[in-house]
Amino acid sequence: MKISRADLVATFAAPSLVSAAALAADYQYGMAAAAVELTAAVAAGSLSLTSFSKKWSSALSWSAGAASGAFTQAWVTTAVGGGASVYAWLVAVGATAAARVVYRHHTRHDAIKLDMEAAKLQTVLIRQQMAHHALVQRTMPEPVQQGPNLAGRTVEETRLRTVVHELFQAELPGCTVERTKTGWTAVLDLPVNLDRAKLKSAWDRVASGMGVAGEFMLEDGALTNQLIARFIDGDPLSAVIPYERTTGARFTDPVLLGVDRFLSPVWLDLAYNHTLVAGSSKFGKSTLVRSIAVQLADRPDTVLYGIDLKPGAPELTPMLPLLQDLAATPEQAHALLDWLREELDERGEILAAAGDQEWDPAKHGRPAIWVIEDELAELVRQGDDGPWKKTPASKKQESLLALMRFAGMHFLSATQQPSRKVFGGTTDARGNYANRLSTRMNDADHRRFIFGNTPGWEPGRLDQPGKFLLQSPVHQVPTPYKGMWLTGDEFKAEVARIGATTVRAPVGKRLILPVQGASYQERVRNALTKYGNATRRELEQATGLEERQVLKAIEGLKPEVERTDAGTWRLVPVEAWEAQAVSVS
Repeated sequence: MKISRADLVATFAAPSLVSAAALAADYQYGMAAAAVELTAAVAAGSLSLTSFSKKWSSALSWSAGAASGAFTQAWVTTAVGGGASVYAWLVAVGATAAARVVYRHHTRHDAIKLDMEAAKLQTVLIRQQMAHHALVQRTMPEPVQQGPNLAGRTVEETRLRTVVHELFQAELPGCTVERTKTGWTAVLDLPVNLDRAKLKSAWDRVASGMGVAGEFMLEDGALTNQLIARFIDGDPLSAVIPYERTTGARFTDPVLLGVDRFLSPVWLDLAYNHTLVAGSSKFGKSTLVRSIAVQLADRPDTVLYGIDLKPGAPELTPMLPLLQDLAATPEQAHALLDWLREELDERGEILAAAGDQEWDPAKHGRPAIWVIEDELAELVRQGDDGPWKKTPASKKQESLLALMRFAGMHFLSATQQPSRKVFGGTTDARGNYANRLSTRMNDADHRRFIFGNTPGWEPGRLDQPGKFLLQSPVHQVPTPYKGMWLTGDEFKAEVARIGATTVRAPVGKRLILPVQGASYQERVRNALTKYGNATRRELEQATGLEERQVLKAIEGLKPEVERTDAGTWRLVPVEAWEAQAVSVS
């Protein structure tokens, strides 16, 4: 054991300090100090022996022993003095040295003992850990599976993960499947080794591997590594879609057509666009036109006109309360087209004066106009021959289609027979009609006059009435839709409701169409019956007569006809003029 300089200093310094203190006490107090030192030496020695026998703290035992020795040295020095004091000092030095050696030995022994206890505890801990691991191994049902994680929360998710891994050796980091009203939708997060375009091009193989009967629709997700797959189970469009009343505050609000294959509402913007509705008979074309007309007529800034040259105007006559006027003869159709051109010119002047480019009824004072045409082919057949060969209806129509949208004037045209001639010699209707709808077409060749030659637009494949294809600035994918079913009773109720509040154009600013009649008087009577109060000029327009002829016919109709205070002519109620005739007779 190596003795350090600190050990030597402590060995000689402690006895020297005790001896010096004892000599000072002897000089001051004499034998009284010696008695106290002896008593302290005996007490410290007794404490040391007791601590050793009771196995108290080692520090207490050795400290008490050291104190007993120090007080013994002090007593000898105080009581005896002289040589005995030197002898006591030497004994104290030796005792101190021996005590420090013993203390160092025991301190080292205690450290070794603590290390052994720590090693023992560590051994116990390791044994417990080994026992726990063995217990876990025995209680696990199966060993941990190695390989890709293909388990999902649903059957569809698990199958998608499995098929993608089998086909592309890629594991989807994310695959979320949610149920919808018509099937389910999956959002696939793709790994870096699987390109989205590659997966889309090979989706037929994925669908085949899924083994489900239905149809998938794919679209890109919000992230570049996401693909959304929408699965449609069966044919959701086979069910009848009931009519739903909608309201619009302005003519620019979209109209509700029906639903898509996910049973979500399908809306169409008609403002500043012409709309073409095609389809063979009995497949829902007329119902589509009626549902659109009812919604447009229910808007305060919109007025409707009609052209229906079929005998009796069967399609548009039921909606007469919604129309400002209805052209049912070629002569009336030409008059309506000519009036539209005049109205277009006036609106152009109003826009130019205001410095505007598009018509706004709220700002420019006149309502938006929709002209409903049914059947467009009949207008061309009857309106292009006879006295109108030089200015055929098809050419007037084509010119108006190209010019009048900016003025808030629109055509809603319906046809069963789309052709080159019907569209004014144009082989593709897209140049004039931004919105194109088609129910089933029995003639496959007609599709190109509605949708052009773009593949996929096949109205001949629509298998049920009410289904239609829609092409517009925001509908560019050939997807089937289902129109609302507006029953006859519902249509009559809507016409009655809206017609009761439909505002007619004021006298002097309205469209006046030619009326039928064999004699001059019949023409005047029919005009007053149709238009109510009318000015002389309006009667000239309606009858095709000159001023003198109109006045002569009015004179012959008195007292059935009378002049009002406003300067217009009107039919006197039957009861009034019959009573007047009786009083005169």
